[in-house]
Amino acid sequence: MFNNVRMPSSYRAHSGFTLLEIMVVLTIIGLMLGMATLSGGGNEQKHEAKQQALKFVAQLSAYRDEAVFQNIDLGLAMDGQSTQLLKFFDIYNPKHIEGKTSEELSKLKDIPWDTYQGSLKASIELPEQLSMSLFIEDKEFDFAELISDDGVKPAIMFLSSDEYTPFKVAINHEYDESFSIFIEGDGFSRFQMNIEQYEE
Repeated sequence: MFNNVRMPSSYRAHSGFTLLEIMVVLTIIGLMLGMATLSGGGNEQKHEAKQQALKFVAQLSAYRDEAVFQNIDLGLAMDGQSTQLLKFFDIYNPKHIEGKTSEELSKLKDIPWDTYQGSLKASIELPEQLSMSLFIEDKEFDFAELISDDGVKPAIMFLSSDEYTPFKVAINHEYDESFSIFIEGDGFSRFQMNIEQYEE
Protein backbone atom coordinates (compact mmCIF):
# COMPACT_ATOMS: atom_id res chain seq x y z
CA MET A 1 0.00 0.00 0.00
CA PHE A 2 1.09 3.49 -0.56
CA ASN A 3 0.64 6.43 1.75
CA ASN A 4 -1.00 9.58 0.49
CA VAL A 5 1.01 12.68 1.34
CA ARG A 6 -1.10 15.13 3.31
CA MET A 7 -0.47 18.80 2.71
CA PRO A 8 -1.29 21.55 5.18
CA SER A 9 -4.81 22.86 4.71
CA SER A 10 -3.46 26.37 4.11
CA TYR A 11 -1.51 25.01 1.13
CA ARG A 12 -4.38 22.94 -0.28
CA ALA A 13 -6.66 25.95 -0.28
CA HIS A 14 -4.44 27.71 -2.85
CA SER A 15 -3.00 24.75 -4.77
CA GLY A 16 -5.66 24.73 -7.54
CA PHE A 17 -6.60 21.66 -9.55
CA THR A 18 -4.24 18.73 -9.99
CA LEU A 19 -3.40 17.41 -13.44
CA LEU A 20 -5.27 14.19 -12.63
CA GLU A 21 -8.46 16.10 -11.76
CA ILE A 22 -8.26 18.13 -14.98
CA MET A 23 -7.71 15.01 -17.09
CA VAL A 24 -10.66 13.18 -15.51
CA VAL A 25 -12.95 16.19 -16.15
CA LEU A 26 -11.76 16.47 -19.76
CA THR A 27 -12.35 12.74 -20.25
CA ILE A 28 -15.91 12.99 -18.97
CA ILE A 29 -16.61 16.04 -21.17
CA GLY A 30 -15.19 14.23 -24.20
CA LEU A 31 -17.35 11.19 -23.53
CA MET A 32 -20.48 13.30 -23.17
CA LEU A 33 -19.74 15.02 -26.49
CA GLY A 34 -19.06 11.64 -28.05
CA MET A 35 -22.53 10.46 -27.07
CA ALA A 36 -23.89 12.70 -29.84
CA THR A 37 -22.40 10.29 -32.37
CA LEU A 38 -24.23 7.29 -30.95
CA SER A 39 -27.32 6.20 -32.83
CA GLY A 40 -30.61 7.49 -31.55
CA GLY A 41 -33.45 5.61 -29.94
CA GLY A 42 -34.21 7.40 -26.73
CA ASN A 43 -35.97 4.54 -24.94
CA GLU A 44 -35.50 4.21 -21.22
CA GLN A 45 -33.47 0.99 -21.32
CA LYS A 46 -30.99 2.34 -23.86
CA HIS A 47 -30.62 5.60 -21.94
CA GLU A 48 -29.94 3.70 -18.71
CA ALA A 49 -27.32 1.51 -20.39
CA LYS A 50 -25.63 4.56 -21.97
CA GLN A 51 -25.38 6.33 -18.61
CA GLN A 52 -23.81 3.28 -16.95
CA ALA A 53 -21.41 2.83 -19.87
CA LEU A 54 -20.30 6.47 -19.59
CA LYS A 55 -19.61 6.04 -15.88
CA PHE A 56 -17.68 2.86 -16.59
CA VAL A 57 -15.46 4.53 -19.21
CA ALA A 58 -14.79 7.47 -16.87
CA GLN A 59 -13.69 5.03 -14.16
CA LEU A 60 -11.43 3.15 -16.57
CA SER A 61 -9.79 6.43 -17.59
CA ALA A 62 -9.28 7.38 -13.94
CA TYR A 63 -7.67 3.99 -13.22
CA ARG A 64 -5.31 4.42 -16.16
CA ASP A 65 -4.30 7.91 -14.98
CA GLU A 66 -3.83 6.70 -11.40
CA ALA A 67 -1.42 3.97 -12.52
CA VAL A 68 0.70 6.52 -14.41
CA PHE A 69 0.71 9.35 -11.86
CA GLN A 70 1.25 7.09 -8.82
CA ASN A 71 3.76 4.91 -10.71
CA ILE A 72 1.95 1.70 -9.77
CA ASP A 73 0.41 -1.21 -11.67
CA LEU A 74 -3.33 -1.67 -11.26
CA GLY A 75 -5.64 -4.46 -12.36
CA LEU A 76 -9.39 -4.80 -12.76
CA ALA A 77 -11.09 -8.00 -11.63
CA MET A 78 -14.56 -8.48 -13.10
CA ASP A 79 -17.63 -10.64 -13.25
CA GLY A 80 -20.80 -10.10 -15.26
CA GLN A 81 -22.18 -7.55 -12.80
CA SER A 82 -19.34 -5.78 -10.97
CA THR A 83 -15.66 -4.90 -10.94
CA GLN A 84 -12.96 -4.63 -8.27
CA LEU A 85 -9.78 -2.59 -8.59
CA LEU A 86 -6.58 -4.35 -7.51
CA LYS A 87 -3.01 -3.19 -6.94
CA PHE A 88 0.09 -5.18 -7.83
CA PHE A 89 2.35 -5.96 -4.87
CA ASP A 90 6.03 -6.69 -5.41
CA ILE A 91 6.82 -8.99 -2.48
CA TYR A 92 10.52 -8.13 -2.85
CA ASN A 93 9.88 -4.42 -2.36
CA PRO A 94 9.81 -3.53 1.36
CA LYS A 95 7.52 -0.54 0.71
CA HIS A 96 4.94 -2.77 -0.95
CA ILE A 97 4.72 -5.36 1.82
CA GLU A 98 4.85 -3.02 4.79
CA GLY A 99 2.16 -3.97 7.32
CA LYS A 100 1.31 -7.29 5.65
CA THR A 101 0.94 -10.42 7.79
CA SER A 102 2.80 -13.63 6.98
CA GLU A 103 -0.48 -15.19 5.81
CA GLU A 104 -1.13 -12.26 3.45
CA LEU A 105 2.44 -12.45 2.12
CA SER A 106 2.05 -16.17 1.48
CA LYS A 107 -1.03 -15.50 -0.66
CA LEU A 108 0.71 -12.65 -2.47
CA LYS A 109 3.49 -15.02 -3.53
CA ASP A 110 0.96 -16.99 -5.57
CA ILE A 111 -1.21 -14.07 -6.70
CA PRO A 112 0.59 -10.72 -6.22
CA TRP A 113 -2.61 -8.65 -6.33
CA ASP A 114 -4.61 -7.19 -3.47
CA THR A 115 -7.47 -4.73 -3.09
CA TYR A 116 -6.57 -1.18 -4.08
CA GLN A 117 -6.56 1.27 -1.19
CA GLY A 118 -6.50 4.81 -2.50
CA SER A 119 -8.47 7.89 -3.45
CA LEU A 120 -10.41 6.37 -6.36
CA LYS A 121 -13.63 4.41 -6.22
CA ALA A 122 -12.37 0.83 -6.20
CA SER A 123 -15.49 -0.98 -7.40
CA ILE A 124 -18.28 -0.63 -9.93
CA GLU A 125 -21.66 -2.31 -9.52
CA LEU A 126 -24.07 -2.40 -12.46
CA PRO A 127 -27.84 -2.38 -11.86
CA GLU A 128 -29.17 -5.94 -11.85
CA GLN A 129 -30.90 -5.50 -15.24
CA LEU A 130 -27.55 -4.78 -16.92
CA SER A 131 -24.74 -7.24 -17.53
CA MET A 132 -21.33 -7.12 -19.15
CA SER A 133 -19.16 -9.50 -21.12
CA LEU A 134 -15.42 -9.19 -21.66
CA PHE A 135 -13.54 -10.06 -24.84
CA ILE A 136 -9.75 -10.46 -24.95
CA GLU A 137 -8.20 -11.06 -28.38
CA ASP A 138 -11.73 -11.42 -29.80
CA LYS A 139 -12.55 -14.33 -27.48
CA GLU A 140 -15.10 -14.09 -24.68
CA PHE A 141 -13.35 -14.20 -21.32
CA ASP A 142 -14.47 -16.66 -18.64
CA PHE A 143 -14.72 -14.65 -15.40
CA ALA A 144 -14.40 -17.85 -13.35
CA GLU A 145 -10.71 -17.94 -14.30
CA LEU A 146 -10.08 -14.91 -12.10
CA ILE A 147 -11.07 -16.52 -8.80
CA SER A 148 -9.02 -19.06 -6.83
CA ASP A 149 -8.48 -20.05 -3.20
CA ASP A 150 -5.45 -17.75 -3.06
CA GLY A 151 -7.24 -14.62 -4.20
CA VAL A 152 -8.53 -12.76 -7.24
CA LYS A 153 -6.59 -11.99 -10.42
CA PRO A 154 -7.22 -9.04 -12.76
CA ALA A 155 -8.69 -9.40 -16.23
CA ILE A 156 -7.48 -5.98 -17.39
CA MET A 157 -4.19 -4.40 -16.28
CA PHE A 158 -3.28 -0.70 -16.24
CA LEU A 159 0.50 -0.30 -16.14
CA SER A 160 2.56 2.61 -14.87
CA SER A 161 3.99 2.88 -18.40
CA ASP A 162 0.51 4.03 -19.58
CA GLU A 163 -0.15 0.76 -21.41
CA TYR A 164 -3.15 -1.42 -20.64
CA THR A 165 -4.58 -4.78 -21.68
CA PRO A 166 -6.38 -4.51 -25.04
CA PHE A 167 -10.03 -5.41 -24.44
CA LYS A 168 -13.65 -5.07 -25.49
CA VAL A 169 -16.54 -4.94 -23.00
CA ALA A 170 -20.14 -5.42 -24.07
CA ILE A 171 -22.95 -4.03 -21.90
CA ASN A 172 -26.42 -5.46 -22.45
CA HIS A 173 -29.87 -4.79 -20.99
CA GLU A 174 -32.01 -7.68 -19.79
CA TYR A 175 -35.27 -6.05 -20.95
CA ASP A 176 -34.12 -4.79 -24.35
CA GLU A 177 -32.05 -7.05 -26.60
CA SER A 178 -32.23 -4.68 -29.59
CA PHE A 179 -28.83 -3.10 -28.82
CA SER A 180 -25.44 -3.59 -27.19
CA ILE A 181 -22.99 -0.96 -26.03
CA PHE A 182 -19.33 -1.70 -26.64
CA ILE A 183 -16.36 -0.17 -24.82
CA GLU A 184 -12.94 -1.03 -26.16
CA GLY A 185 -9.30 -0.08 -26.03
CA ASP A 186 -6.29 -1.07 -28.11
CA GLY A 187 -3.79 -0.92 -25.23
CA PHE A 188 -2.48 2.58 -25.96
CA SER A 189 -5.22 4.94 -27.18
CA ARG A 190 -8.24 6.45 -25.47
CA PHE A 191 -11.14 4.14 -24.79
CA GLN A 192 -13.82 4.09 -27.49
CA MET A 193 -17.54 3.60 -26.95
CA ASN A 194 -20.18 2.78 -29.55
CA ILE A 195 -23.64 1.32 -29.77
CA GLU A 196 -24.73 -1.50 -32.05
CA GLN A 197 -28.40 -1.66 -32.98
CA TYR A 198 -29.93 -4.96 -34.01
CA GLU A 199 -32.87 -5.48 -36.31
CA GLU A 200 -36.00 -6.58 -34.50
